[in-house]
Amino acid sequence: MMRSFFNAVTGLNAYRTWMDITSDNLANVNTIGFKGSRPIFQDVVSSVTIGLNTVTNTMKSTTYGAGVLVDSSQKLWTIGNFKQTGVNTDLAIQGKGLFIVKDPISNIYYYTRDGQFRLSRDGYMVNSAGFKLQGFKVDEKGNIIGSGLEDIHVVQQLPPKATGTINFLQPSNLNADAGIPAVAFDPTNPASYNYKYTITIYDSLGTPYQADIFFRRVTTNTWEIHLRSDIDPATPGYELSGDWTVSFDPSGKLVYDSTTVLRESTPDGKDFLYYLNPATLTVPTTTPSGGTFPTSTSWRIYVGKTPQSGAPGVGGSISNSYITQYSADFVITADQNGYTKGDLVDVYVLSEDGAVVGVYSNGKSLPLYRVAIAVFSDPEELIKKGANLYASILTPTIMVAGSSEKVRSGMLEMSNVDIASEFINLISAQRAYQANARTITATNTILEDTINLVR
Repeated sequence: MMRSFFNAVTGLNAYRTWMDITSDNLANVNTIGFKGSRPIFQDVVSSVTIGLNTVTNTMKSTTYGAGVLVDSSQKLWTIGNFKQTGVNTDLAIQGKGLFIVKDPISNIYYYTRDGQFRLSRDGYMVNSAGFKLQGFKVDEKGNIIGSGLEDIHVVQQLPPKATGTINFLQPSNLNADAGIPAVAFDPTNPASYNYKYTITIYDSLGTPYQADIFFRRVTTNTWEIHLRSDIDPATPGYELSGDWTVSFDPSGKLVYDSTTVLRESTPDGKDFLYYLNPATLTVPTTTPSGGTFPTSTSWRIYVGKTPQSGAPGVGGSISNSYITQYSADFVITADQNGYTKGDLVDVYVLSEDGAVVGVYSNGKSLPLYRVAIAVFSDPEELIKKGANLYASILTPTIMVAGSSEKVRSGMLEMSNVDIASEFINLISAQRAYQANARTITATNTILEDTINLVR
């Protein structure tokens, strides 16, 4: 008889715990990135009596239960709904990964689904506690250059950069119907070339200069490209100059010759880039402003690109040329990699790949980092630390955003707590608690009746 007392007490304790968990879920229904929990109930066995019926040769048993207990609470890692905030630094993860943040005092890493980040006074992306968001450093083309996790730091002032690369882009076409000039090339004589394109370049101090690119047809499929920039008007001639000859095949594609047009691999090794031989480029040692340009061997004037599979050998055409020769008007599209000093105007994060981009007053928008994502094979390994943070004694898989784990910018993940379900749980826990309390009352009445038998 006394067993029912203690069984009911375990029920009271278990369902009180369920109500505690449910109330915690409801309290965090508006907590960003919160993951609800549920209790794991287990029955408790006091004793089992097993017997054998020798007539029927069957087993029979009598089990005496000792109530119920809450073995643990399990976090529910379903993804909550996303809400748009319009804040560039608000982030959400489409997947089961977590952001990585670092305590700047203890240098301990924590993990979170809460993507409420902001830019600190020092330019770091931090959460409300000042923990720094972690990522991988990238170059201007978005290629990862860092060796590991770094604090995402957006520089407030972008120093000037000297031009070292001119890129011809698509569409760029030299008119196959153009005539061959009858006079030798002279940059001051328009009759000596077929087309001129002007681009602005910068020295190391950010001083702008005008550079002219001349295109002159010399044979049916051969063109001369001349680069001239009068950096110092007080000095006769051109302080920045270069001369190249490029050829096209009858189909209008640029031809690779390994002498004037050189080839190099892209950083990811998937493509080949073709550029003009910088040995013919004359670069001034200093500029009138006191700045410099990269040396001629560091310059690149890219004129073509082709996939690595099927890349042409010497004399082969570049299938995906930046410059073509078709019977159409002259069209030149080019850019360069130099710029003047810029102050930070804005910062935003690209959706999908999580690239952190700084926008500067000089018109440059540069990718600086890519957000790092931590993925745990078993999220139950994570230990709640409060403030929407988790810790783990195990090392997660760390990846950049954009593959299976995508970042959504300007959005936040809401709590995954469903109010209707939690109210049902609350009512169920309440009724179960009342039933166990009633068991204690009934057992007490029976005991009282038993005692009254001797009166």
